Amino acid sequence: MVCLSVFGIALFSTKTYFLLNYWDCLDSKRSLIIRSLYFTMEHHFTQLDDGASADVKPASNFGAMVATVLLALLLQIFCRCCRSIYTAAANMDRSIIAPVEKILKYTFKDKRLLKEALTHSSCREDMSYETLEFIGDAALGLAVATHFFCLEPRLNSHQLTQLRKKSVSNKRLARVAARHELHQFVRSKDTALNRNVRKYVQAVKQGDDLKNLAVPDILADIVEALAGAVYLDLNFDLTKLRTIFKEVLMIDEIKVPKDFESSEIIGAQNKLYGSCGKRKWGQPVYSLVKAKRCQHGMKYVYSVEVETQDGVRRHKGDEKSTPKDARNSAAYLLLRSLQ
Repeated sequence: MVCLSVFGIALFSTKTYFLLNYWDCLDSKRSLIIRSLYFTMEHHFTQLDDGASADVKPASNFGAMVATVLLALLLQIFCRCCRSIYTAAANMDRSIIAPVEKILKYTFKDKRLLKEALTHSSCREDMSYETLEFIGDAALGLAVATHFFCLEPRLNSHQLTQLRKKSVSNKRLARVAARHELHQFVRSKDTALNRNVRKYVQAVKQGDDLKNLAVPDILADIVEALAGAVYLDLNFDLTKLRTIFKEVLMIDEIKVPKDFESSEIIGAQNKLYGSCGKRKWGQPVYSLVKAKRCQHGMKYVYSVEVETQDGVRRHKGDEKSTPKDARNSAAYLLLRSLQ
């Protein structure tokens, strides 16, 4: 009887040690079961101790020891099952982590960040990429703006804004995710969402027209979440983030405008409007002179005329890539002619 009790205690102690070391690897349901086993066994050991002090009948002690040994064996089987499940999950994580790190050309110090960045809210209640997406959205926008500013400091604020929009818009980020096939690493239980993603990725691969195809937000979200994960793993190093995602986003595909304008030209329309008001002149009237499609997009030319006390004054602006810039050019040249 003593040997049986010692055997049960030793086995219980061994499994308790395993439990304390691997508790965090188990979900809430398995933890609840193990806690129940633990406290049941603790209750039986208390019975044994009380039996020794209170001189309980040997039959009761023997029943308690048998129950303890059986529970210990059950716990051993259960823990082995949990270990196999945990090992399989770890292998699955490695099969996801390695390819994504290869795409990013970056090795994470904290793999949990990458795991979180690839987890949709439909997969787990206690983990999703939403927080990392929020951080990545802001960090990616700043990194891209910094890249273009360092690349060409003569760019004005409007041009920088347009370049940032082109680089990190939902449509572009979704296409980037599709090109890198990041969708296959996302953990999601939303079947409808997964079906839409596969349809969009297939269209991108085949070079189909995407105008009438809805862009799955999850694709852009994943790119932003990955940026957030990298940013945190880099301890908020924006320069390194910019270097990594310059290649991921394929920034070099975006054409940087070569027509650099001063702040005077940018605000020329407002300045001309104010000048006309002070002099009691008529309001400026802008007319489209030319709009043509070129290799790198549209080109516009506008003219402006103002009715003054000495008659109508008009001027034609230079060729610009946007209507706003073309009107500003016309206003700026008219202002210079009035000086």
